[in-house]
Amino acid sequence: MTARQRLLLGLLGILVALAVWEAVGLYFGPALFAAPSVMARDFVDLLEEGVMLRELVTSLRQMSLGFLLACAVGMPLGIAMGRSPVADAIFHPWVSMFVVTSTAALVPLLILILGTGFAFRATIVFLAAVWYIVLTTYNGARGIDRALINVAGSFCASRTQTFWKVLLPALFPYLITGARIGLVHAIRAMVMAEMFVIVGYGGLIHRSGLDIETGSLLSLLFTIMLASIAANGLLRYVGRRLAPWYEARTT
Repeated sequence: MTARQRLLLGLLGILVALAVWEAVGLYFGPALFAAPSVMARDFVDLLEEGVMLRELVTSLRQMSLGFLLACAVGMPLGIAMGRSPVADAIFHPWVSMFVVTSTAALVPLLILILGTGFAFRATIVFLAAVWYIVLTTYNGARGIDRALINVAGSFCASRTQTFWKVLLPALFPYLITGARIGLVHAIRAMVMAEMFVIVGYGGLIHRSGLDIETGSLLSLLFTIMLASIAANGLLRYVGRRLAPWYEARTT
């Protein structure tokens, strides 16, 4: 299937979904499920007010710290676990436990410890993203072809040279993929944490959910979806620009 065919089919799917949504929305009414035509009107109103974009930018900026910390911790830890049996034995049980633990279940405990400020939200984002980054990097590090290491050794490369010239380029697709997966969970965690304490963009969603119409709520959800897709696409673009082999390894 060509890229043009994929694009046309994607557009067709969107148009069909919008048509079904419009019909369902008109049937149930804006109090239960606003139609796209109603949502578009409320979306424009939110843009003109400026509150939506201001809260979104603020929340994403605060989320970025927790996400960057998750990358800074998760990537080296995943590499260490994938290349060292000792590190794998020590950390794998903890990673396995935390990756299946709902971040929302930790919210009451974290509020008691950290309060409801920035530290709480950054910690929630960190915990939601770091384990997926660790596991993706870990599986990439375990799957590196041993022949690559042997070739570096045959040229008398040191351990440091082998890491920077062989291991890191081979791991790059997994690092970007882990970051993309972690980013999705980070944005979800940001909204969830803010809804708990009713601040930021998540608080805006919470308050909109109390309105008698769902147009504003759906507009906010649609906006965070677009922001997530744009951020994920940006990471993919960075991956292609920094390493041309990224796309081939992840296709």
